[in-house]
Amino acid sequence: MDNDLFFPRACAAALSDIAFASAVGLTVSSFLMPPGEGKPITRRHLLICVVVIFIAVVAQIYLTTATMIATGAPGEVLAQIHSVALETHAGRSLLANAFIVLLLLAITTIPSPRWLIPATLILLAAARATIGHPASDGDFTLPKLVQFTHLLATAIWSGLILAASFFVLPRLPSESIASFTRKLSATVTAALLFILASGAYNSYRGLGGTLTPLIHTQWGLLLAAKIILVAAALTLGLLNRSILRRNPTLTQPHIVLLTRQLRAEAILMLLILTCSAALANSPPAA
Repeated sequence: MDNDLFFPRACAAALSDIAFASAVGLTVSSFLMPPGEGKPITRRHLLICVVVIFIAVVAQIYLTTATMIATGAPGEVLAQIHSVALETHAGRSLLANAFIVLLLLAITTIPSPRWLIPATLILLAAARATIGHPASDGDFTLPKLVQFTHLLATAIWSGLILAASFFVLPRLPSESIASFTRKLSATVTAALLFILASGAYNSYRGLGGTLTPLIHTQWGLLLAAKIILVAAALTLGLLNRSILRRNPTLTQPHIVLLTRQLRAEAILMLLILTCSAALANSPPAA
């Protein structure tokens, strides 16, 4: 039954990760956009992301219950979902995520201080770090701290690329794009430092300190695929940085090329987040 539910669990986790990253990216982008220039990112976009996260978390609770009771029969799952949600670590963690998402939903739909949404997203990242492999070592541990750092930094990196490609650049006048993309590049570079450090730690733990499982286990193959995708995304990022470095003012051809490469990078981000979700639902190679 666990193998039968791997695909739907991975899909629900991927949907949650992509929506969370998009919410983080939209929020950070609103701080990087030049004040008074371009169309503001409305809370409607953020609201859509939050609703998707909530749907995905509910699906994860259902699928986790089905995995634990070893049956996908809806009647039996619904009969046990209350017990799993309240009496197991995974269930309580997912339930906490659901409550924080509901809080975020309320904050998004009513007038609130600007800092409250990013603060709640950070709280949600902390709750998300309690789900999955790091939780096996107990509460308030180094693996959980590293996982929290990795999740938040990855959401900033991937979310900013997704938000910039599909929401921000089309809303900015051409004379403001250079300023925004330079701020984006600096923020992404800072996030990448944390991603690489925390990712190396998680990979070392998951592989058991040896590279042998990298090509002999499902977890190792997924990790190898993720590393290749991250390398491709980093290459595109370096190309964009070189455009910004060589051209203090961006002409229209530069903007078109930059936008095209950012969108290609955004597609890679979707694949990276999907691969990460599959990793989180696979037993570590160690």
